[in-house]
Amino acid sequence: MQLQQGQKLQLQQLNLQQEFSIEVDIQASFNIDLSCFGLDANQKLSDEAFMVFYNQPITPDGAVRWQAHPKQNFHFQLNLVDLKQIQRFSICAAIDDAHATMQQIQGGTVNIKNPQGQVIATFAIQPQLFNQEKAIMLADVYFKDVWRLGIVAQGFNGGLAALVEHFGGEVAQDEPTQPVTPQPVAPPAPSISKPTTSSSSSLNLNKIQLEKTGQSHRINLNKNSTEYLKIEAIWIDNGDACSDNDDLDLRVGFMLQNQNKMGYVWCPSQQGALDSHPFIQHQGDITGASISQPGKETVLVRPDIAKKLGGKVALVFSVYSAVSNGVVSIASLQPKMRMQYGDQLVECVFNSSVSAKAKSRFVYTYVIGVAIIDEQGITLQHSGMTSGRFSENTPRIIWKKDGTVDIKVDGEPMFK
Repeated sequence: MQLQQGQKLQLQQLNLQQEFSIEVDIQASFNIDLSCFGLDANQKLSDEAFMVFYNQPITPDGAVRWQAHPKQNFHFQLNLVDLKQIQRFSICAAIDDAHATMQQIQGGTVNIKNPQGQVIATFAIQPQLFNQEKAIMLADVYFKDVWRLGIVAQGFNGGLAALVEHFGGEVAQDEPTQPVTPQPVAPPAPSISKPTTSSSSSLNLNKIQLEKTGQSHRINLNKNSTEYLKIEAIWIDNGDACSDNDDLDLRVGFMLQNQNKMGYVWCPSQQGALDSHPFIQHQGDITGASISQPGKETVLVRPDIAKKLGGKVALVFSVYSAVSNGVVSIASLQPKMRMQYGDQLVECVFNSSVSAKAKSRFVYTYVIGVAIIDEQGITLQHSGMTSGRFSENTPRIIWKKDGTVDIKVDGEPMFK
């Protein structure tokens, strides 16, 4: 069934009951974040815990779950919803780019899927529906005698923070984070919280961005948390109409302080493990990117890795463009690193003025970040280093006497 803007219908008209999913695929050359707001009878954010997005992927009752692969989607189990608290879910999309607007998307789809994963209804997202908006309210799932679906497709100015305010949240400025090194640290973005809710922690949408060599940020570790540290390498299609040269590989080198031997994790040869040495695990090889879907490889790290390995450990994260895939400039893929622990999110973003060498088609390795992990926290630092032209050497960690590290891209070559 082809759905139209403004259309409303009962879920049973789609042969749906309580369980289904809504998949959103927006084609754009910039990042777009999806979110789902759980709203009360007044169409306000019932509780900050009922906003589902990349930093908070599931509601407390388990009724809505966000998933990123193979495409971003929200899985609904409406039988778990307490109608005294939640009566509407609003699915929205917001641009994560200061210079882009919704009018610049290439298009997209909203697919309604049954529990078996079959698409039973589709709405086409068309750029001509929008102007200079930074966000879209895409679709609503709401209760009015019975559960219903509404296609909204309404543009919204201001991006994600404005959406949160629209739904009754409050945008509060955090105090600036003090730098842990003499280099300047990027100021935090506004955090989103709902002060009327005293029983839950503040919802944090912060994306600390590091863009220059030496900039760093400290992530604090919760000793009682069972969450893993998640590191993602993200890149885009370079737009040259070739599908064989948009493949980057995320590699992690690690070394304990006061030791001279490095270890490596990469896919598929040395994927590592979380329950045993090295307490780092690669989550799988991604072989390309497209206009509609950036490439993304993920590594998980035990937050207690320093305790497990017996001391402070340094990690160097790099992406490698295999020569066998066809030479391509790293700069054209605009790689960035996203490190997340709980509600703390830090990005090392590509800056061509810092890494001018990455514009060469014959530079194959780009160092996207360096982390030092102790038992209390993680210091993440932007690097921007590259290999030499025509070199397939890997990054190497050198511990210094003051407890910091140097990185040299002169290690032995490694292949997939």
